[in-house]
Amino acid sequence: MDNQPKLYLIAAMSENHVIGKENHLPWHLPDEWKHFKKVTNGKPFLMGRKSYDAPDALHSTYRNVILTEHPETYPNPETQFATDLHTAMALLREENEVFVLGGASVFVQTLPLAEKLFLTIVHAEVEGDAYFPEFDLKDWDLISSEFHGIDEDHKHAFSMNLYVRKKPEI
Repeated sequence: MDNQPKLYLIAAMSENHVIGKENHLPWHLPDEWKHFKKVTNGKPFLMGRKSYDAPDALHSTYRNVILTEHPETYPNPETQFATDLHTAMALLREENEVFVLGGASVFVQTLPLAEKLFLTIVHAEVEGDAYFPEFDLKDWDLISSEFHGIDEDHKHAFSMNLYVRKKPEI
């Protein structure tokens, strides 16, 4: 894969790394959704099948590549299917930046390749069945963090963080 786009993971996780429960987000954070839409507008998305089919999923109006063991033709020309990450990256080779939206297994596969993490930390411990993978913060520089407190629209406080992978020391 010589011409490879930059991979950016974007997720919201609780302090105990939960990202989902029964294929839904375990919180409702309208301001975090606005941030998501602003950051990803016009960019291609890479995600797993369950994430794509989730009732609260966001899809790119530009391009979606779905990792699934059961590809299909889809009536939407913005959606393509790939059976593995290598094939997905080949489909996306002409792109500059690709946002990875999950789920958990897709995050595990792409985290080692990611250059940026747009990671919202929901300041709560919640129950769930899908988790963001463990990662070492020593490998990342925190570039920005925006805290949002609890209010009438947000049951949980959260911080929208941007991490950039540190360059290896030579």
